[in-house]
Amino acid sequence: MLNFEEKKALIESMDGFELHEISMGRLNVHYPASKRDKKIIVKHLHPNGNAFVYAPFLEVEPLDKQGYVNVKDYSENEIRVLLLEAKEFMDNDEDGFKEGLTKIYQDNDGEKLSLVYENKMWVIYTGDNLEAVFPTLEAAEGYLLDEGFFEA
Repeated sequence: MLNFEEKKALIESMDGFELHEISMGRLNVHYPASKRDKKIIVKHLHPNGNAFVYAPFLEVEPLDKQGYVNVKDYSENEIRVLLLEAKEFMDNDEDGFKEGLTKIYQDNDGEKLSLVYENKMWVIYTGDNLEAVFPTLEAAEGYLLDEGFFEA
């Protein structure tokens, strides 16, 4: 188990996090670049070594009602991996897609189209030319399927 100073040093060694003092000598760690409403990636880092990391993507660990897991007894590597996974999760918007995500589709003749996630919309491009825009991935993929395209 890492102590308070070791956990704090680990967090400070990672890019993009801001430490904020709260009550009783505890710290919250914010991730201002989060694409989600949630900005606190670590809450209540306590001088006794207790802390909670935002991890609603975990299916096995016991999470509190806000989606945080207690990391008091986690190793340095376990905490680092969890923070990186939480950061990646927070880098995606509420739809779960990262800005600029691109998928390539082609038809039986070898013609290729790009499906790109931009500004919370799915945009289909033929080369640099805009083909169509859809509000959901399902609608865009339905269009591509109807037009004879499949993921390359």
